[in-house]
Amino acid sequence: MSENIERAVCIPDGLRKIYSEMDISPMELLKNYALNQMLGRIHKYEAENKFFEDKYGCNLETFKGRLESMEEQENFTWDDDLMDWEFAAFNLKHWEAKTQEILTG
Repeated sequence: MSENIERAVCIPDGLRKIYSEMDISPMELLKNYALNQMLGRIHKYEAENKFFEDKYGCNLETFKGRLESMEEQENFTWDDDLMDWEFAAFNLKHWEAKTQEILTG
C-alpha cells in the first residue's frame, strides 16, 4: 500500500446517487470496510491463539516458560509453534488496538 493515499476519491454519479438514497456517506463506507477487514483479521488470530491453547493446554506465557525450562533439549515443532503463536498474539493485539482507534477516533 502506498503511503500517499489520495484524499479526494472520484465517485461515479450512479454510486453517489445510491449512497445519497441510502443516506450513507462514502467515508462511512470506507470506515466500515476497514472495520470489517480488521475484524476478520482479529477473528483469524483469535482462532490461531485458541488452536495453540487447546493444543498445549496452556496460554502463551506458560508455554514459553515450558520451552525455556527445557535444558539442552530441542523440540523443533514446539519452537516453530512458539514463533507462530507469538506472531498470532502480536497481530491480535495490533488489530484490536487499530480497531479501537477507528471506533473511538
